[in-house]
Amino acid sequence: MALVRSQEASSSDTNCSCSYHVFLSFRGEDTRRTFTDHLYTAFVNSGLQTFRDDDELERGEGIKTELEKAIQHSRSSVIVFVKNYASSKWCLDELVKILERKRASDDHVILPVFYDIDPSEVRKQTGSLAKAFARHRQNRSLNKDRISGWRAALTEVADLAGMVLQNEADGHEAKFIKKIVKVIEGKLSRTPLSVSPYLIGINHRVKDINSWLQDGSSDVGICAIYGIGGIGKTTIAQVVYNSNFSRFEGRSFLENIREISEQPNGLVQVQMQLLSHILNGRKVKIHNISEGITKIKDVISCKKVLLILDDVDHMRQLDAILRMKDWFCPGSKIIITTRSVGLLKAHQDVKVHNIETLNHVESLELFSWHVFGQDFPIGGYMELSESIVKQWRASFSSSNFGFFSIRAKYRCMGKCIQEIGSYSK
Repeated sequence: MALVRSQEASSSDTNCSCSYHVFLSFRGEDTRRTFTDHLYTAFVNSGLQTFRDDDELERGEGIKTELEKAIQHSRSSVIVFVKNYASSKWCLDELVKILERKRASDDHVILPVFYDIDPSEVRKQTGSLAKAFARHRQNRSLNKDRISGWRAALTEVADLAGMVLQNEADGHEAKFIKKIVKVIEGKLSRTPLSVSPYLIGINHRVKDINSWLQDGSSDVGICAIYGIGGIGKTTIAQVVYNSNFSRFEGRSFLENIREISEQPNGLVQVQMQLLSHILNGRKVKIHNISEGITKIKDVISCKKVLLILDDVDHMRQLDAILRMKDWFCPGSKIIITTRSVGLLKAHQDVKVHNIETLNHVESLELFSWHVFGQDFPIGGYMELSESIVKQWRASFSSSNFGFFSIRAKYRCMGKCIQEIGSYSK
């Protein structure tokens, strides 16, 4: 199967100043090797870059400075509260820094997680927290302002919408952890693939595919997005991927199969890339195709996977995909994009989604965005714009190039229009 490398573009959801999706704050003595370790693993398995001190801090570096830097460079903070949380001055200082980060940038997400303690105890500092603060007051090295800051921070964070183990999952930690990960994914609204701007008419073109992906079926389904070159098949697949990837335990978008399959040893490269995606970045060495097949089978048989194969152009590629179908975990979905309708005729099990070209109204809107920076022509240029769009649509109809592929021509025409406008002044 001539699969190719996937190009997970730099995430459009992540600011360039942010290095982590999640900063995980916890009292190490209590849950480091149990609940927090499982939560960290769940975040990583969901593709969330997560900071915890024992994994990320290099030996010899100032811990406090590095922690502050990690908080500043994280998009969210998940704080695990336990009965002994307030016993740690370190945790309390960390909490203050997290709230300072929130005040500095309102888009920083804070999710308090109450593991074995009620939020009211944290809010009012009663029970075990009251005992911890009694000890802090007896410590002459601690000034009153610092202790007051800790109290205020605990009250503030306990008033945020958080998650309580006993309330959310009846005490079942595995279910609780899944819910925490889902909440963070929802709040961060990650979009792992960069998509072209000006997605005119995209909503109704992806509606049926999204419904198919979200139908709850346990079948391993295969859908082919078919259309001529340049019509926007890859863009549609990217939008579908970004909207649905979080519903699956493993996911991979393998791009430009037709191009990469022509390279020497291309299949082994693709097998390694596929494994890396589903294993969340872990590199797996493969020495030959047979070894790769065995390793892929082991991985996809135990995870519900979303796999998108872009630009399949040979029958042997499609045949290989269909042979893999029985290996996939129930509920997995495979999407292929292709410009070759002949590949699909012999396979009745493949759902075919035919991509239509843009109509005149959509074409004019796309043209206007490229030329005028808005969804319709500026005053005085409607007639000229209509004429240009009509001309290029006629050219498209008589040739074998998709409408999306003439965007560059639209931009050139835009320059002409601007020059005409400047000249007329």
